Amino acid sequence: MVLIVEYEIETPILRRTVDAVSRIDVEEIYRSETGETKLICWAYGDSLEDVDVALDDDETIREYSLLEEADGRRLYSVTLSEQGQKHLTYPTAAEYDIGFHEITVMAVTKIRARVPTREALFAYRDVCREKDIPFRIQRLFRESNPSSDRYGITDSQREALLVALEEGYFDVPRGTTLSAVAEQLDISAQALSARLRRGQANLLQNTVSERTPS
Repeated sequence: MVLIVEYEIETPILRRTVDAVSRIDVEEIYRSETGETKLICWAYGDSLEDVDVALDDDETIREYSLLEEADGRRLYSVTLSEQGQKHLTYPTAAEYDIGFHEITVMAVTKIRARVPTREALFAYRDVCREKDIPFRIQRLFRESNPSSDRYGITDSQREALLVALEEGYFDVPRGTTLSAVAEQLDISAQALSARLRRGQANLLQNTVSERTPS
């Protein structure tokens, strides 16, 4: 029984930064080749010039870079500090095959996730509590059409994978570049790279992996 769970956690990650903006939407979470945890996230607000100052003062952030800027928002690549990694719940979610669909950081961090079983949800909740991260379920319901998402990928990952496939990015030799596909999707090449990696990981986990989701 696949579940869609909407819940809130109170984590210090990006807490100092979000005080300077109206909200932060986390698009991707991934581990770099050096083992660092990185976030690709949009910051929204009326005073975006304050975001860099807030990021500099945020003890959960080690470094960051501005990827692009649009009306009323900025896209950042953020590397978590040791303090930020300490409070990260994403590795536990990945361990229990929980897929994050939406992450919004405001007064609290709101997450919409796809959870394979209630047991996985309770295990994730228990780890949050062990980390002293308050956890509150807001909505819990069965996935209306599990077959449409049987590979565990999000809509944005599906779109990125399909466009990359159609444009020949996975061909040998490649028929296009990462930058060209990113331009077509109107995102940065770094954001696309993270999205493709996570989408491919989800596909492998839900198809050829010996570790079959419950």
